[in-house]
Amino acid sequence: MARSDSPSDDESPTAEGAPTATAFADTILERMAQQDAAQKATNDQLAAIAAILAPLAGNSGDPASTKVLRQFDTSSVSAPTVAS
Repeated sequence: MARSDSPSDDESPTAEGAPTATAFADTILERMAQQDAAQKATNDQLAAIAAILAPLAGNSGDPASTKVLRQFDTSSVSAPTVAS
């Protein structure tokens, strides 16, 4: 409410401009719908990326990846023997 002794350009907000509970709920529901749409778009994009990358991850017949796997394979390395 505006105080009678305040200047006209420095008025406090009035109760008339406050949103109703229904308008507030509608605003929240609209934002949730926007977020759902954005999340669906993001999930679709991630699914497309995963579909592209999945065959690459399962391609163990690639000579370059096989070489890297052999280079770092520690299961076939025997422990050094110590001469006594």
